[in-house]
Amino acid sequence: MNQKIFNYLKKYNKEVFLVNRLLVSTYVYLNNLKVNNNKKILKLIICEQDGDEYKFLKEFMILVEEVKRDFTYEYLLELFEFVISPSDKLVNGAVYTPKDIREFITYEAFKQHDNIADVRNFKIADISCGCGGFLINASKYINKTTGKPYKEIYRENIFGLDIQSYSIERSEILLSLFAIKHGGEDEEFEFNLYCADSLEFDWYKENTQIRTSNGFDIILGNPPYVCSRNMDKKTKTLISKWSTCETGHPDLYIPFFQIGFDLLRPNGILGYITVNSFIKSLNGRGARSYFHEKQVDLKIIDFEDEQIFRSRTTYTSICFLSKRQSDTVRYLPLKKSQLKDNFKYHEYLYSELSAQNGWYFKNKTLVEKIETIGTPLGNIYNTKSGIATLKNSIYIFKPVKETLKYYYIDTNTKVEKEICKNVVNSNLLIKNEQVDSFIEKIIFPYDYDEKNQFFIIPEEKLSKKYPNAYEYLLKNKHVLSLRDKGQGKNYPYWYAFGRNQSLEKSKYKLLFPQLARKDFKSYISDDENLYFYNGMAAMSNNLEDLQILNKIFMSDIFWKYVSSISKNYSSNYFSLGRNYIKKFGVYNFTEEQKKYIINENDFLRINIFFNKFYS
Repeated sequence: MNQKIFNYLKKYNKEVFLVNRLLVSTYVYLNNLKVNNNKKILKLIICEQDGDEYKFLKEFMILVEEVKRDFTYEYLLELFEFVISPSDKLVNGAVYTPKDIREFITYEAFKQHDNIADVRNFKIADISCGCGGFLINASKYINKTTGKPYKEIYRENIFGLDIQSYSIERSEILLSLFAIKHGGEDEEFEFNLYCADSLEFDWYKENTQIRTSNGFDIILGNPPYVCSRNMDKKTKTLISKWSTCETGHPDLYIPFFQIGFDLLRPNGILGYITVNSFIKSLNGRGARSYFHEKQVDLKIIDFEDEQIFRSRTTYTSICFLSKRQSDTVRYLPLKKSQLKDNFKYHEYLYSELSAQNGWYFKNKTLVEKIETIGTPLGNIYNTKSGIATLKNSIYIFKPVKETLKYYYIDTNTKVEKEICKNVVNSNLLIKNEQVDSFIEKIIFPYDYDEKNQFFIIPEEKLSKKYPNAYEYLLKNKHVLSLRDKGQGKNYPYWYAFGRNQSLEKSKYKLLFPQLARKDFKSYISDDENLYFYNGMAAMSNNLEDLQILNKIFMSDIFWKYVSSISKNYSSNYFSLGRNYIKKFGVYNFTEEQKKYIINENDFLRINIFFNKFYS
């Protein structure tokens, strides 16, 4: 997206009708498209008599011509997706799906259908349609293969649903323009497009055609990319009614597998591009169980750490679900550039995959063997994520100066040293195992009782004992109250951290990053007053145990295991979250073997040593 066009449209992204007029008019004029009688499009075309809007149009068209950008139909679609407000994108997960991805999914879905000879009568839906990209591709396919006019296709074959009314309006605009562009202009097109929430919409009740056909032949789409923390209360309530969402904190895309599959006719096909986290994550457990129970004929093309969407850091896969039973899941890791017509998938029996623990398609035999060795890592070490204040910018700081009694957050703001603790971002250990250089201070409104159990300092005591820190926090009370979407009222006090995790003291801890590559660093601390955030730590009262774990972390066998079972990110980074490492089998070494591991610093020899026990 050109920055000038970006900035211009950004000014008007809340003025839906004006944006629609600007984009449609620019497309019509720059492509010399003849629109004779379509009421919807004629209403949108700006002319000289429209005053300010005509001025805006001229400005915008000059911008387009300045950047020498062909105003293609696909570019128009991309711009319509782009001008969705950022707040709506956050809540509803709208994102533009590239043309080549849409075309591939559409073509494959039609090709895989058992009854392709009846394509003229197919009912095809996108139940989170956005601006209708997939519906356009499906319409094009039917027209090309059957010659059926777009007017009839829109009335009889194409169905869409979106939670935003302006997305439905834009779908109708784009479908209308597509038909006009290809010689199918009509005064009014009849659409089966609905503004509603897929989580509760009843297709059989609302549409006679679908009730008569008993579902859809093909469902296509890009389900919304919304993580659980960004959902409102209503959405969380609605998704809980779907069995795929019974465990963890599932993201919004998860129930769309079940919704779409349930809406398919016998032998129907569902094709999605969606987040790939359901393959291994705790939040995907419900979806995996659903596929197991239904024995869904499932094909997964996993893009792994490749970024498909320019505007989102999202790890995706293409999934095809057929409304027929199969005892296998077919899986293929692939780069986008390798997408083609025919694939040789790797096949895995459902009976050999664990819905509970995640689907591990790589080095399955190795993973299973390692997990049967010795004692699971999670049974030996108390592995935790770091302190979660939910507003680090307020609690954590690097002092600009200090005196005998105070740390200065800035030149005008001081807080008592006594209420502050040392803290490190253990994610920084990716490149550096020496923590001294990145020790920070955290305002720590907690204390410990005689049993070493933490408790929050009552407000009256806090204000009297630490008046400067209290005054500083009080100035930020409004900001702190917005944490957890304003659910801070559930905290014991308004200044409490967002979560209670990792507040207990530990004699020893092995600090390590949450996302790491093979060469990551870890650090053993014997300072019980050193805390950590963002990253991870394994805690123990036994220094020797942590010294051994430190060496295990650096071994080839541990990394083979992690890269086989963990969620992968770009640049060969993998998650070291507790759920991914807790089942790693720690061999029950003898005391002599432990001493060797602790004292040996040549990692070639260490690896040779470990391989004897894990090979």
